[in-house]
Amino acid sequence: MRSRVVICEDHEIVFTGLKLILDQSDDFEIVGHAQSGNELLPLLTQSNASILILDLNLPDTDGFALLKAVREVNKDIFVIILTMYQDLHLIKRAKDEGANAYLLKNSSNEELMEALRQISHTSFFVTKELQTEGDHQDLFKDEFSQKMKLTRREIEIIRLLAMGNTSQQASVALTISPHTVDTHRKNIFRKLKINNIADLVRFAHDTKII
Repeated sequence: MRSRVVICEDHEIVFTGLKLILDQSDDFEIVGHAQSGNELLPLLTQSNASILILDLNLPDTDGFALLKAVREVNKDIFVIILTMYQDLHLIKRAKDEGANAYLLKNSSNEELMEALRQISHTSFFVTKELQTEGDHQDLFKDEFSQKMKLTRREIEIIRLLAMGNTSQQASVALTISPHTVDTHRKNIFRKLKINNIADLVRFAHDTKII
């Protein structure tokens, strides 16, 4: 019996490529195609699919919000995230929020089929391109323990900077000098092994600092 697959992807060229691959398989069949979050949820109910291939970047909704909604409707469906984003934080978030696999859109046909066949036998399938990155071993590091390496002052500075404040504005809020804020920021970046404010904002959200 072939596994029933629904694809949620708004780019027709990507969907066409996926369809060509799956149509050649004796193990899987596409039973539905949604181009938005609004289309996906009723389709899942109607199609009785066992696998969902989900793009994170959709026109009407955030992919992670949609993943959460999918899990509320169907806790048993296997979800493969298919995206262009090579971001270790996004992979961890996908795993934490209930996805079963994370693939890049430039993955090979063979890797897609491997993910489809393995998701029912493995806890989380990650695209090989990211498995070989040097920092992959840090992917599932406990972020709470990272947070606890920070001082109370550093957490205050993370919160202010992640909320969009400049060093000058943070210094006024904390009644310290801008130079002291910059020194703390350098120490924070070193401790968290990050390089920019975007990474800091992501960390602040992930650890519920903001």
